[in-house]
Amino acid sequence: MKKFIKFNDLVNHIRNKRFTTWIDKLTFYQILFVWVIITVLIGFFYYFFTSDSSYLFRISDGKIVDKAADAIYFSFVGSTTTGYGDIIPQGLFKIIYPAEVILALMLVAIVTSKLISIKQNVILNEIYETSFNERIYKIRSSLLLFRQNINRMIHKVEENSLKKREIYDFYTYLSFFEDTLNEVNSQIDKAGNRFTKIIDPLNTELIFNSITQSFEKINEMISILSQSKLEWKKDTAAQMIGICININKSLLQKLSSSKAISEEDKKEINSRNGEAIASLKKNLEG
Repeated sequence: MKKFIKFNDLVNHIRNKRFTTWIDKLTFYQILFVWVIITVLIGFFYYFFTSDSSYLFRISDGKIVDKAADAIYFSFVGSTTTGYGDIIPQGLFKIIYPAEVILALMLVAIVTSKLISIKQNVILNEIYETSFNERIYKIRSSLLLFRQNINRMIHKVEENSLKKREIYDFYTYLSFFEDTLNEVNSQIDKAGNRFTKIIDPLNTELIFNSITQSFEKINEMISILSQSKLEWKKDTAAQMIGICININKSLLQKLSSSKAISEEDKKEINSRNGEAIASLKKNLEG
């Protein structure tokens, strides 16, 4: 008994062959060009394969079509499903004509879906652009807020108005800083993905400079707390700072392989960041 192929299996086979992916890569003008070429070729088919049994019959004068232009015209009338009725296919052409119409309808469906897809892509791109810019703004704002919080604590220490319970806020701020660094790290991880937007050179430089300034503020805070003989050193704080330094190291490694900014700017960022981290480590060990 003959075994038939299931429709679902056929669909899966087409997907495995990535046929839909190939269609998606075609532009609107490429699909239009394919449609025109196929229509013209079928028109030439009508012209060259005209015989006594298969031909195109012109109703107006009751004669067989014997010009290529008329055959191509009939092909376009069929492809556009206009159907004026001035030319009628006979013989084998009665089978080819409906097949051409079906093929043309499929191409029209593809063109229509392509136009809808283009419009959707424009809308999605605008949404993604807005979301991406908001994320970058949030990162920069978070780093700025962290430095402002540390600055506020530094002023209180200098004025001898910092209460002991407020020192615990320092640990909270460090945790907040760690989360922000992880956010930067995850955003840079996406740079190699062709479907995601890459951080522009200006924002890249601003973010890394802001990270360096944040480490400088941590170092300044530790120095002032130590000079004021305020107890702050705890395993939790040291671990948080260590984690932040490790994340920073990972970010610098990704920066070195990034093409977002120039080599000169990379050297400047690495130099300043290295000094800040070295000073912070020395202060922690002291």
